[in-house]
Amino acid sequence: MDSDSDDDVFNMDAVVLTADEDEDVLSEGDILKEAELAVIDSNYVRIEQLQTQTANARSHATLDLALLLSRGEYADVVRHESVQSLWKSLGDAIRRLGLTTKHPCTCITQALEEVFVADPSNMQPLSYTVLFAGAAFLNLFVQLNYTGPAMEDAALADLLPMLHVLLDDSTVEATKSTLHSHALVSLQVDGESPFSICEYPVFLETARCLLHFVGLQSKVNWTHSDPDDHITKPTPLANFLRRPRTVHGMARPLNPQVTAALLALSTGAWWTGRSLMTHQRLLITKEPSNTLWTETQLCFSVVVGRSYPSDTYLSARAQLEWGLAQHVFEIHGKGRASFDDAMAASGLTVQMSGSMGKRTKYQVKSVAQMVLHATSRVENVAGASASALAEAQTTHVDFGGQSSGEMEEANEEGDPLSFEDQLVADGKAAYRNITRDQADPDNILLEHVAFEDGAAASDSNLQVIDQAILLSMCLDVKNNNPADGLTSEQMVRDPCETQRSRERAILQMQALVDQHTTRLTITQTSLKAIQDAAPAHERLAYVYSVIFPPRYELKRDLADRYLSCGVFASALATFQELEMWDEVVQCFQLLDQPKRAEALVRERLAVAPTPLMWCCLGDLTEDVAHYETAWEVSKHRFARAKRTWGRKMFEQHKIDEAIGHFQDAVRVAPMYTQAWFFLGSLSMRTEDWPTAVQAFTRVVQLSPDDGEAWGNLGSIHLRLRQHNEAFNAFQEALKQRRTLWQMWENFVLCAMQVHKFGDAMYAMHQLLDLRDKHKRPVDHEMLAWLVEAIVYPQADAIADDGGENEAATIDMHAVYPLDDDDNDDGVVPRAPTAASDANYKAQLAKLLGRTTSIVTNNPKVWQVYAHFHDGCGHKAKALECRLKECRALQKAGWDKNQHDVELLCRAAKRLSVSYIEDGSKASLHACRLYLRGVVKKSQVDFADNPDVQDLQRVLHQLETLEAQAN
Repeated sequence: MDSDSDDDVFNMDAVVLTADEDEDVLSEGDILKEAELAVIDSNYVRIEQLQTQTANARSHATLDLALLLSRGEYADVVRHESVQSLWKSLGDAIRRLGLTTKHPCTCITQALEEVFVADPSNMQPLSYTVLFAGAAFLNLFVQLNYTGPAMEDAALADLLPMLHVLLDDSTVEATKSTLHSHALVSLQVDGESPFSICEYPVFLETARCLLHFVGLQSKVNWTHSDPDDHITKPTPLANFLRRPRTVHGMARPLNPQVTAALLALSTGAWWTGRSLMTHQRLLITKEPSNTLWTETQLCFSVVVGRSYPSDTYLSARAQLEWGLAQHVFEIHGKGRASFDDAMAASGLTVQMSGSMGKRTKYQVKSVAQMVLHATSRVENVAGASASALAEAQTTHVDFGGQSSGEMEEANEEGDPLSFEDQLVADGKAAYRNITRDQADPDNILLEHVAFEDGAAASDSNLQVIDQAILLSMCLDVKNNNPADGLTSEQMVRDPCETQRSRERAILQMQALVDQHTTRLTITQTSLKAIQDAAPAHERLAYVYSVIFPPRYELKRDLADRYLSCGVFASALATFQELEMWDEVVQCFQLLDQPKRAEALVRERLAVAPTPLMWCCLGDLTEDVAHYETAWEVSKHRFARAKRTWGRKMFEQHKIDEAIGHFQDAVRVAPMYTQAWFFLGSLSMRTEDWPTAVQAFTRVVQLSPDDGEAWGNLGSIHLRLRQHNEAFNAFQEALKQRRTLWQMWENFVLCAMQVHKFGDAMYAMHQLLDLRDKHKRPVDHEMLAWLVEAIVYPQADAIADDGGENEAATIDMHAVYPLDDDDNDDGVVPRAPTAASDANYKAQLAKLLGRTTSIVTNNPKVWQVYAHFHDGCGHKAKALECRLKECRALQKAGWDKNQHDVELLCRAAKRLSVSYIEDGSKASLHACRLYLRGVVKKSQVDFADNPDVQDLQRVLHQLETLEAQAN
């Protein structure tokens, strides 16, 4: 196979994995493929069966690895002679090629390629060895940091020397601390660091290196950021073209024969995707890594594209883990479609219903209770493991443990037992059978809801994968619904009820952190049987199918909650334990201890001069030179330095320099929303509209519920006269920020520009509702525009004839941008053409009626209302509105102000037209009396004013008409 066939290799069709009904005729290749899938399914029984069907020594060695892996004996996988032989060859290749100065991932990838090429007849067994070794290292890390059981350092000491190949200095001893420090640096990605308190991060580093080779077949390691943004613009898997990553298009691909051998593996991409998700969750930042997501999508494009045996749940598990990956990386939609696909693949049926029932002991009347009915395609008939079942029904004393009295003596100087542990120690309850009443005699809640309908209380015995899918549906409810009571009810119970009580939430989180341990509890210290009750392979069987948090993740959330509640000292202690130095400095500053913070930072710089520490020193000393040092030390990879540097430049009013720094920051870390927002805001100040549009577009792609970003994006489009885009942006903005009257005003304008008159009237109603907040006058210009568009749609133009036939003036200088100038003079624009609709007229009548009932003294609004009635043929109502317009203009002292006099004279002239059109004697008489009063007062100070003289001539005409009528 030559290099020209690389595309064929990477775009090969999905392999259909089917199990032959006649197991006796399975080929060696089929046996190994089934073993691969059995490892994913933790089915060691099937692997034992496969071992009896082959006499091939190489296949037997591979099956031995698969069996150890499926039984949870991960350290023994690494100790296996085939892995040790591979590792010896790997070390020899690294030394021979002189690769020690390269990143461990690139180093191991190139060395493994050399090992494979050197033994072409053994490529397939080598592929399985690398795969199972990588999976073993990954599961070791997950066992030690997520699920337990814990392992003593002595039990893992013999594994450390072989990891010396990761170090770039052959003279350094491979101790736990040395490998720990090296792994923390190696696992940095996109300028973000991992948690330092994790156990044995070197196992994850090793797993990432091995599985990177197996699943990605690329020499480009994760320290090279992907230049394209794949999170805000993810490629659908149906259109995904699978190719290895390159750096600026330059990277020699692996040997084609090696690539073909790796692609023949059924689960290589699957294990690689799992390692990538674990890597992402190890990072301190909550922002998803674009680089890790790019590689994750690359892997899962293969995983979900394969076909799996129909008698297994592997298809459902593949879709489920792909959905969880989208959730972890915060992809828009967050895996909802994949969760649905998983449910369809597993045959799970779910129905949300309700039933009458009681929750408390003293409840008399039944009320509606939410019920979830879930049924697996095939009922789960598998029971718990023998050891787990025995332990669940057995008390501490039955296991030969100490009685409560003996334990009290042993714990006189230690921590007292909890009430639950006391029950277990006394033999009054089994380990897994403590009821609410036993734990809290004063509890008023029933152990289970007492339903009137017995069928509602029946529980279906679900398959484990179906239970995991139900948990993923809880994530979907949380991701796609507001944080209200119904959402929490649908999820059964949120781990921390932050909406009810912040203090209660913190206490619950603290309890979760205290209970989250990979070690034995107080009552288990002498009981190996309890550890055996949940062996590693059972604990890890579905750990990748649920979002189970590691201890350090819970601690970070707890510290964040302490900080948000002002418990700075507790937050400080937790952040120090997590070595989150940014937050540590923040807590010291909040505690008004900047000197201690600076001393701590300088102390850390003496130990390890990292870019983060230089940034922290810059924060404390206000010296921007430290940010520059951080940027250089990180080799232009630490985006935080540029972000803070940019903010400092902004504070010094150096806008152009600040923009440059933020552009560098988003280029390195394109997933940081606040940097894009800041860049967009600064670009608006300099009127760099293309950059501002790009920045805020990225913000709303990363955070679709950021109403302020949507509003800014809409304002930019509005400024550029791109009204359709502005309308859409303001629609999204108002979904999140409905109380901002500025957005509603801009939305009205956009709706009018795109002829969405119903939306415009709805927005005007919202502005009326918000009048208590903004105290702004009613926008009569917009009301006039609505009247012209709906009632007079055929008018090609509105002529300003000095006021005689003027019913409304739409001053675009007042609309674009909006201001409060009520000057009638100005250019009147062409009215937009729109179809006159009876429904719109009814809505507009309701809007104008509501407006005039709230604002009774605005003459402009009455003027618009009169014009509306004119168009609808309501002459009497139009006259009434014009009379109210004149009365509104006759405020105290109007006859002393020339502008007020002129406005009233023009309004009175329009009123006279309505009276004359009525033509009755009573109307002419009433109009004459009203005009005479206005003219008389106006002539006192403004007898020579043209508007006054014009109104006087109208009065003379009225007198003539009245005389003729008599």
